[in-house]
Order: sequence, then structure tokens, then C-alpha cells
Amino acid sequence: MPGKGRHFPRLLHVPLVALLVAGLSSAALGFPGAPGKAKGTRKLLSQPTVDPEPPAAVTVELVSLQKNPNGGVASLLFRANATVSTEGAVISARVPGNLVFSDGSNAKTWNVDLVAAGTQSVTTDVIVPQDGKYVISAEVTGTAKGKPIHRGVAFKLLVGVQEPPPTVKDGAIEYAGSPGGGV
Repeated sequence: MPGKGRHFPRLLHVPLVALLVAGLSSAALGFPGAPGKAKGTRKLLSQPTVDPEPPAAVTVELVSLQKNPNGGVASLLFRANATVSTEGAVISARVPGNLVFSDGSNAKTWNVDLVAAGTQSVTTDVIVPQDGKYVISAEVTGTAKGKPIHRGVAFKLLVGVQEPPPTVKDGAIEYAGSPGGGV
């Protein structure tokens, strides 16, 4: 018989569609017992999100600055922090150009004990022969849970100079854009 196909009666279409929509929406909303959802999913959604943190970090702080007519002596605090046991931890620091540490070198390293996790600090002096803006780099390296760790930071040291205040336009700080629009 041409033109006759296998069709469900029209009355069955509505209940089938309603059951399909109800089943999918209950699974998407996380109702208990919904197919495809694990029990307790609703409780997991209400917990706050915690961003992961690196197991180690290093910071640099200016403790004091003895200003001379031109240049000065900056006392810096290098602080290594570990949230897990870190073996073989070493803080390394490097000063640019004609700056030197109090021992005359432009690079220093310190072994620090972070096996029990926590914080270790080292203070040192940097001799600055002339006024200016300098970037001092520091890093901490070590091994945590069998994996190597390497974290670094750059510290801006201003001696006898100030950075110009940022440009404010329409109540907002305006930053220079990247060349070519960042493309």
C-alpha cells in the first residue's frame, strides 16, 4: 500500500515527548535519582571554588634605603614560602648593570630549609651607585613530592626617582595598549 507508513497514533506523541522532556530536565537540574547523575551532586555545587596555589613562592621587599647624594644602599628581604615540604630549596637573586651586592657580586644564592614547609627569609644589602629605576630578579627552586619547582619574581627598586602617576581618563586609569592592538 503506497503512502502508508508506520506512524504512531497522534495521541501517543504528546505523552512520549512530555516524558522525554521531563527526564532530560530532571537529569540536567540534578534531582536525586535522576538518570546520569551521581548522588550528592547538589551538595558539590554549593561548595566554594578554591583556586590551586603553587607549592612555593618567593617575594622581595625593601627593608630600608640609605640614600646618598647619588645612589645609595638598599637593604632587601628575600622571602621563600612553601606550602608543602620542599627539599633542596635555594633562593637566587640577580641585580642588573652596575648594581652589586655588599660582597661585590651581581648574583647570590642562599640555601634555605623548607623541608618542614613554612617561610624562610634572607636579608642582604645592594649597593646602588647612581639614582634610577632597577629591576631585581629572584627565584626559589627545589623539589616537592619528587617534582622540581621553580618560582620567580621581579622587584622594582626606585632610588632617587619616582614613577609618574598613571593617566586618569574619565575616572579610570589608562594603560598603554600593545602595538598593533595585541594581534
